[in-house]
Amino acid sequence: MNFKHKVLLAFNTLYIIFTQAQQLKNGNFTEKIDGISINYTIKGNGPVLFVGHPNSGKIGYELTLQPLEKQFTMVYYDLRGTGKSTAPKKVEDYSLEKSVLEIDELRKKLNIDKIWFFAHSDQSGIAMLYSLEYPNHVEGMILTGTSLVASPEEGYNRKKESENKRIKESKWFSQVVKDWDYMYIHKTEKAPDGRDLSEAPMKWWCYDEESSKKVIPIMKEISKAGRRKLVDGQMPQAEKMLEYYYHQQKKFSQIKTKTLILNGKADTNNSPEFAEQLHKILPNSKLVFIEKSGHFPWIEDATQSFAEIKKWLEEIKF
Repeated sequence: MNFKHKVLLAFNTLYIIFTQAQQLKNGNFTEKIDGISINYTIKGNGPVLFVGHPNSGKIGYELTLQPLEKQFTMVYYDLRGTGKSTAPKKVEDYSLEKSVLEIDELRKKLNIDKIWFFAHSDQSGIAMLYSLEYPNHVEGMILTGTSLVASPEEGYNRKKESENKRIKESKWFSQVVKDWDYMYIHKTEKAPDGRDLSEAPMKWWCYDEESSKKVIPIMKEISKAGRRKLVDGQMPQAEKMLEYYYHQQKKFSQIKTKTLILNGKADTNNSPEFAEQLHKILPNSKLVFIEKSGHFPWIEDATQSFAEIKKWLEEIKF
């Protein structure tokens, strides 16, 4: 390689680094992706980590994932139709395939080759689908509130079995279920003794009263920011999306991405046995249970959750 070529190579390398640094400066931005305005916020330093949720957007994570900003450049983004991002013109464009495409287009806009995920609940599925589709562009995943999903026919029974198990184990949870049932049957948010029952549906997802008090204020902020918007008065067909995902997860053994599965031991929606199944399918994964947590481990028990994340990052030589 002659001197001229060396100079050009050095210039190109510096240009890429400079351009990337310019694009990833901290702040709030909007990009046009697939004809939709996608809003995102960048905070922190280090490898780029994407986080958002198809129903609740980014605000809940901005409020609770600050510890990760010391190790990652966090790209908190509102998925299509959530928060400050606009909705698609067709309800069909809320599909899982479009959510995967949206991530890759945003990655390209940011001029990033490899990304990380912090993905919670439904977004965990999207992160795994992305890793399946674009394995060369994913460095690692932290998945929470997730498991191997049941078939559409088995889903209700699995959730009911998990709920019944928790009812036997926890008087607090048993009362939460009674309160939610009373709300539904009588179409009221007031118990006969005057208690406010409005928070019962949210408490169902939590470990106990103390942990629910950490989660509920965050959920209220999410509602203020704006959950997934209707398109022509419609929401996407959940059954159709679940059926697609159920068949795609049969390929998850192909995912070689370094993965931490961080689940609450008392997650009624994702019981430990099915989180174990997901762990066994993903060949390069580690499973950690947070004992005193439900569906939101990094909020319900932040100390242990972030300690486990730090430990895992050290194990994979992050």
